Amino acid sequence: MAKVLYISYDGVLEPLGQSQVLNYLRILSSEHDIFLLTFEKKGDFASNDYESVLNECKTHGINWVHLNYHKSILGTYIDIIKGLIISLYICFNHKVSLVHSRSYLPSLIAYLVKKILNIKFIFDMRGLWADEKADSGVWSRSGFLYKRVKYLEKVFLLNADEIISLTEAGKREILSFDYLSNKDIKVSVVRTCTNLDLFKVNKSLEEKDQFFGNKFILGYVGSVSLWYDFPKAILFFKYLLQIKQSSVFYIINKGEHAKIKEMLHNLSLPEESFIIESKTHSEVPSAMQRMDAGIFFLESYYSKVASAPTKLGEFLAMGLPCVTNKNIGDNDLILEGTLAGLVLNDFNDKALQGSVKELLRLTENTEVANDCRKIAKKYFSLEEGASIYSKLYKDLS
Repeated sequence: MAKVLYISYDGVLEPLGQSQVLNYLRILSSEHDIFLLTFEKKGDFASNDYESVLNECKTHGINWVHLNYHKSILGTYIDIIKGLIISLYICFNHKVSLVHSRSYLPSLIAYLVKKILNIKFIFDMRGLWADEKADSGVWSRSGFLYKRVKYLEKVFLLNADEIISLTEAGKREILSFDYLSNKDIKVSVVRTCTNLDLFKVNKSLEEKDQFFGNKFILGYVGSVSLWYDFPKAILFFKYLLQIKQSSVFYIINKGEHAKIKEMLHNLSLPEESFIIESKTHSEVPSAMQRMDAGIFFLESYYSKVASAPTKLGEFLAMGLPCVTNKNIGDNDLILEGTLAGLVLNDFNDKALQGSVKELLRLTENTEVANDCRKIAKKYFSLEEGASIYSKLYKDLS
């Protein structure tokens, strides 16, 4: 049994933290002694999720320490300092043998802990963060923040005892970096896995019939901001609406409803053709059961080679074919040549009309749902991802 400190700058009171942090730690805590340090937004403590997460951590023996998240640059420095002090205290007093850092800011803490206490650390990249910021227009590639984070990325890659990439494409890109040539760098691939016990069809529910009748439901789950190309998803739905008028765009989203409505109205979608709802993470599967297919597009930036959108595994686990675009992580590898969805490269009129017709044909195939679930199990199994982490914990401790 390894003693591991897991550091996440994403809070576990957020849906992302629950699906991509807690889901793994529930499994890992059965074999390892887990200490969890997170940074939570103040507003999230008012939700019912706080007591639920607290009780769940206690049930699974996860030692959860949470600090307040600060958005400003100064606040981020304060978070890092506080996180370092708490991490040193936990590691020293509890004889922690390994720090697992989720993304870049936690990895700065983990790197400093390694230098001070000589404790190994895993750099769980979660993508090419500086390039994501630059690609989305938040940072300039000639600016201080971009250059500083790229320097830290190099430090982490050269000093981590193991590196985790979300995609095979991302792994190839990392290993192509000049400064890593002739270096003994260890990179494992763990995608954004899905809890297949949570995201599964509940045959006792007849949600779709009760909620939408016989309409065709195209589903979208999650954020519409930054690198998500939501206008293209709206455009795809407009073509779907032309071909199959009894269609509904069903959008599950937290905190962006006004923005979404504005985008839908700007592209002249009739009010009765879409529904926007908020759901907790545990409520999402039953909402997805109302859908006939899922959709999401991302901007095809350089950084997306290392991205593995959570949505894809969840749609497939629910037996839903998914429409997405090329050059996003391993999407091509996973979907092309299967019944599990479409990977679009062009968005002109002819391509969109053809893709809509192909999606409608797919959803009429009785083998699609089984094919989707098989692919979800092959690429997105939470148990498989946790087993990779567990082996690394044992090997590095």
